[in-house]
This record gives sequence, structure tokens and C-alpha cells, in this order.
Amino acid sequence: MEVDALIKDVSKVRQYLNVYFYKFSDEITGALIAILSRENYIMIGPPGTAKTMLVASLSKLLKARWFYRLLTKFTELEEIIGPIDVVELLKGNVKRIYANSIVEADVALLDEIFNASSAILNTLLTILNERVIFDGGAVVPVKTWTVFGASNRVPDEEELQALYDRFPLRTFTKYASPEETEDLLRTGLALRQEYERMIHIMTMDDIKKINEYINKIVYENSELLVKHVSPLIAAYLDHVVISNRTRVKVPIYVMAYLTILGIKPSDMDASSIRAATIKVLKYLVHDKEDLSEYEAFVSSHMPGNLSTLYDLINEIKALIANNALTIAREKLREAEELMDKAYADPTLYKFFQTEMAEIKDALSMLRSQL
Repeated sequence: MEVDALIKDVSKVRQYLNVYFYKFSDEITGALIAILSRENYIMIGPPGTAKTMLVASLSKLLKARWFYRLLTKFTELEEIIGPIDVVELLKGNVKRIYANSIVEADVALLDEIFNASSAILNTLLTILNERVIFDGGAVVPVKTWTVFGASNRVPDEEELQALYDRFPLRTFTKYASPEETEDLLRTGLALRQEYERMIHIMTMDDIKKINEYINKIVYENSELLVKHVSPLIAAYLDHVVISNRTRVKVPIYVMAYLTILGIKPSDMDASSIRAATIKVLKYLVHDKEDLSEYEAFVSSHMPGNLSTLYDLINEIKALIANNALTIAREKLREAEELMDKAYADPTLYKFFQTEMAEIKDALSMLRSQL
């Protein structure tokens, strides 16, 4: 089946990017969720964290026409949607040249997007929401499939909130720590070398086919998805505010995430839907401070033994602090046995291997204190 082959290709794209981008798994997965669901996606963090390189590389791997612009308050609208055609203007016709603008691109990256002028910001709202621009008296369709934003800050200005809300998928990038410098250099140099010879794995036509398929599966299985997704969203709302518009799209994000992992709809079950929902909710935080709220949510909603393990780690820490070492050792043995069972569960490992690795490291650290 063609879709099965395309799902495998999506996994190949993800694996490829994970090799060449150091500790960028969240950013890569978020970008692919955005591409597969035709959603807007913003990466927030300091300059020099590979945000632009990620979108450039993804565009190459998808053979996508991409548009890039660093926005400032001096950026002109014509730099985004194209200049007026002077030849036509001399004839008395007001027409614009859309070639090489956002209008004709498959993928767009707007860097430092919140620095744009009010004229550009107003135009971007219709591009992000309706995929059109109002040019004079004409309504012009915008071909851009996914708009990526990049910024070093979350906007606090009231006039920018509507624009920020048009980027429901969000990640927060950061610099590598000093001890990670060696691995960062090794990966970064490999990426610089690989980028020049990078060839496409998929095409935008392939992406559009998968998007159509994802939407079909979502609507055909809407009751099943609503049953398992909505309770998790409702519980998450105690931690993070999510707009109605974004909540309705969560089942599509969930299906996109399952596709990225290479899980076919025929293999989809209640546990995989719930696990995917938990992972997707991380991309719906409002700001960096919300990430701690997400972690609190995850620790109490992890499937299998993982939630119990989080509780045991906190209990063991408290016991060590109170010098109750004998009981702490017993609890640690219990936790290690649960950890072994978790690693034996293929579903848990597929979805939560990062969290499991963190739990394992925490247990090792506690073992060293005993």
C-alpha cells in the first residue's frame, strides 16, 4: 500500500534529522507534526540554536520550495508577498510579482517574527489562518503549506497575542551545556558537511497524500479518538491554558505523531492514542514556564509503571534526606524492578524512552547515595 511506504519514509526523515541535529528531538518532532497536519509551528529560543538550519534541512529532505526572511521593523511588505510589477504599472495595471515570495513557497520561515511592522503583522494573520492575502481588491491564495516562526521571546504585547495564537505548536530551544560541547561539535560539523549533499527522501506531494490520509483516519475514528484524547486534554487544562481552536485539532496532531513513529492506523489502539496525546500536549504550552506544568502533568499521567516510578523517586529522595536509608534501599529495589518491567513493555519504550532514560539516571544517582 502506498501510504504504508510513505509512513516509513516519514520515519526515515525523522531518523535522518535526529542523527545530524544534536539533542533536537523535540524540535524535529514538532516540525514534522506541523508538516503532516498542515499547521503553523514556532521555535522560541536564543539565536544560534539551529532553528533556521532545521527548516532548511527539512525543506531539502521534502524537496520543498522554501521562503526565508529575517523580519525587522524596517522590513517592507513587498519583501514578504512580492514587489509591484513595474512593467504592468506603466501600463496602468497594479499587479504584483509573487514568484520567490511567501505566496509561492511550500514552506516558509519567518525569523524574529514579532519584530515585524503592523502592516506585515496584519497580512500574516490572514496568511496563517486562511492561507490568503488581500492584495488590493483581489483575494490571492497563498500556497505555503506550513509557516514556521522563530523568535527569541514569547510576546507579551496585547497586539501580538492573536499572531502568537496562530502558532499552536511550540518548542523552546536552548544552548548546549558546556559538558555537551564535544558531542555538539562532532554533530554540528557532520551536519555542515552533510547539508551540501543532502537529497530528498520525500516530496511535498507525498506529504499532502499523508495529510489527506491522516484527516480521513481522524474523521473515520473520531469517536475512538475523542473518547481517549478528551480526558487527557481536560486534565491538562488544570496545568496549561489551550484555546478551543487548538483543542479541536489535537486528534489530528495525535495521528500525525503516530505516523511519525511509524505506527499505522491498523496498529492504533487505546494505549497508543493516550500515549501519543501525552507526548503531543508538550507542544501546546504557552511559554517556557509552562514546561514545568507539563512535567507535573506527565508524572501523574504516564502509563504503566512510570507514574509509580516518579512517585517512588520522590519518596526515596525524602527518605535519604531524613536518613531512613534502610527503607530507602527497599524502595529503590522496588523501583528498579518496576523499571525492568517498563523496559520490557514495547509500547512504553516506543513512546517514552527519553523519560525512561531520565528515570533510570535518577535511580542510578540515588543508588550512588546509598
